[in-house]
Amino acid sequence: MTVKRKIVGRTLALLIATVAALATGGVVATPASAGNITGRCTYTSSEPVLRSGSSGTAVRQVQCELNYAMTGVADIAVDGSFGPITDNYVRRFQSCIGLPVDGIVGPNTWKQLNHWAASVGFPC
Repeated sequence: MTVKRKIVGRTLALLIATVAALATGGVVATPASAGNITGRCTYTSSEPVLRSGSSGTAVRQVQCELNYAMTGVADIAVDGSFGPITDNYVRRFQSCIGLPVDGIVGPNTWKQLNHWAASVGFPC
């Protein structure tokens, strides 16, 4: 799915929900702010160093954030297992952002991932 189609789809869904809520006199919920991924990826707030072979809720958090950050590519499974597919996506993300490409989710990768998962318009 292209970035444009993903954004158009999300915008259309929000528009339909807003019109439906207004038509029925309901309250319209506002989306989370761009700087806050609460409500999107809420597996954990822990940010340990992760690498191929890691598993658990922090890996689920990374996988979820990669899905939001890297629009325009197929979503990866949020299964909590840091296998070859997650490793490939982490490396692709690091390369695009200009970080050292090592496949390790450390403090710098977490920082960029948190930013881009909460933003619109990922540059890659």
